[in-house]
Amino acid sequence: MIAMNSMWYSVAGRFSQELVVAGLAVALALVFAAAIPGFATWGNAMALLRSIAIIGVLALGMSVVIIGGGIDLSQIAVALVSAGVAAIMINGGFPVSIALLVGLFAAIGMGLANGWFVAYLGIPSLFATLASALLFMGAARSTLMPSTIINLPPGDGAFLVLGTNWAGVPVPALIFAVSAVVMHLFLAHLVVGRFVYAVGDNPATARLSGLPVRRLRMMTFVMAAVIGYLGGLVMVASTAMVDLGTAKSTFIFDVVLVAVAGGVSLSGARGGVASVLAGTAFVGVLLNGMSILDVNSQVQTVIKGSLLLAAIVLDSQLRPHDEEAERHSI
Repeated sequence: MIAMNSMWYSVAGRFSQELVVAGLAVALALVFAAAIPGFATWGNAMALLRSIAIIGVLALGMSVVIIGGGIDLSQIAVALVSAGVAAIMINGGFPVSIALLVGLFAAIGMGLANGWFVAYLGIPSLFATLASALLFMGAARSTLMPSTIINLPPGDGAFLVLGTNWAGVPVPALIFAVSAVVMHLFLAHLVVGRFVYAVGDNPATARLSGLPVRRLRMMTFVMAAVIGYLGGLVMVASTAMVDLGTAKSTFIFDVVLVAVAGGVSLSGARGGVASVLAGTAFVGVLLNGMSILDVNSQVQTVIKGSLLLAAIVLDSQLRPHDEEAERHSI
C-alpha cells in the first residue's frame, strides 16, 4: 500500500554500514588496548559502558525523529530542563515519584511544542528545534533555574540508583539495553513504526495513502523528548547534579554523530536500532580513548566534526533521494 521501495532497496547497504562501523569500533578498541595504558581495565570498561549508555539512549530518541524525516537539535535542552524540573522538586521535598512524573510532563510538553512547530506550522525541523532549544533553556534559566548547577542531596537514593551499579553492571547500561529492545520492537514490529518509515521515505505519498502524517511526525518529537528525559535522568543520577551548561556544549552533535555514523540516514526512512548500537560503540570507544589520552577539547571537536561531515557525505552518496521528498522531510 505504501511506497517504501527505497527503504527495502537499501537494506543490504544499511547492514553493511552497521557491520563496518561495529568492526571499526572493535578494531579501535584493540588499538587503544595495545597503545593506551589503563584502557583495557575493568574500571575503564565500566566507565565506557556508563558513558556510551547515556549517549546511546539519547541517540535512540534522535534516530526515531531522523527516520521520520526530521531532526531534533533541542534534545539536550529538553533533557536538561525536564530533568532539572524533577531535581528542583526533589530538592523541594516532593516525593520522587511525583517529581519524576512532573518532569515527564514537562518533556512531553516540549516534545509536543516541537511537533507542532514542524508538523502544523510547517517550520523545517532543523530551524524549529534550534530555536526551541534556545526557547526552552532560556525560559527555564529565567524562571526556575537561575543557577547553572542544580545539586541533588545524597539522600535521594530512590532516584540516584539510576546512576549506580547492579550486579557489577552500570544501571545506565541496563537502561540503554532495555530502551534499545523497546525501540527495536516499536520500529521493526509495530505497524505505527513502519508508518514512521513511510513518512520519512515520502510524506506526500504517505499522506495520499491515508496516513496521519502530521500526527505521526508530532509523535516522533514527543518520543525523542521522552527518551531524552530518560537520558537526562541517567545523567543527573550519575553525577548527582544537573549541569545546564551541557546545553552549550557540542554534546548534541555527538548524539547526531552516533546515529548517522551507524547508518541512520539524514534523508529519512533508513536505519534502526542496530545502526544506533554500532554508532554508539564506535563513538563511545573513540571518545573514551581520547579522554584517557587527554586530547585537547578543541582537537576532539575537530575530530568529531570531521567524522560527522564524513558520515553525512557518505550518507548522501549511498542514499540519494529526490528533491521533492527532501523538501517535505526536513
